[in-house]
Amino acid sequence: MSLSTTAADAPVPAAGGYTATAKALHWTVAVLVIGLIAVGIGREFMPKGPEKDFVTMLHKATGIVVLVIMLARLAYRIGHRPPPPEPGQPGWKTGLSHAVHWSLYLIVIVMPILGWFGSNALGRPVSMYGLFNLPTLIGENKELGETIYDVHGLLGFTALGLIVLHVGAALHHHFVARDAVLKRMT
Repeated sequence: MSLSTTAADAPVPAAGGYTATAKALHWTVAVLVIGLIAVGIGREFMPKGPEKDFVTMLHKATGIVVLVIMLARLAYRIGHRPPPPEPGQPGWKTGLSHAVHWSLYLIVIVMPILGWFGSNALGRPVSMYGLFNLPTLIGENKELGETIYDVHGLLGFTALGLIVLHVGAALHHHFVARDAVLKRMT
């Protein structure tokens, strides 16, 4: 692709499917985000102690990894248009699909940033798997930190709802509509 080529000119993969890179980014983020939601909920039931601290550190570090992957995914998505909508899809389904996808993109980018800010506001570092700490972005403010974590948690449950909707729609396309929507990402 030449430097003068726009995203609209980028080639669409054969058979209307997503590229291998788009698929790898999608499924990597999907697995990590589902794991992060499960760990985020599960850690709330853990007693305070070193095990919970370790799980929390893993959760934070993996959230930052997801942020980096999502920024790469967004950059890739901007430079590579997705396949066209499935032929015959009503406009409302295509619009809803776009709304869910872009909402998930936004949430999965914002959540790790909020987690980072919330940790800083509570006076806690964000350790990258014990190798190094991320810089502190804001000063300590416990009330603000609690509020940020409340929003972080609300977004987690919102993401979970959108993921259920997304997976349900993909399964509907595959088993009920019997079209190629799911096959394009597998």
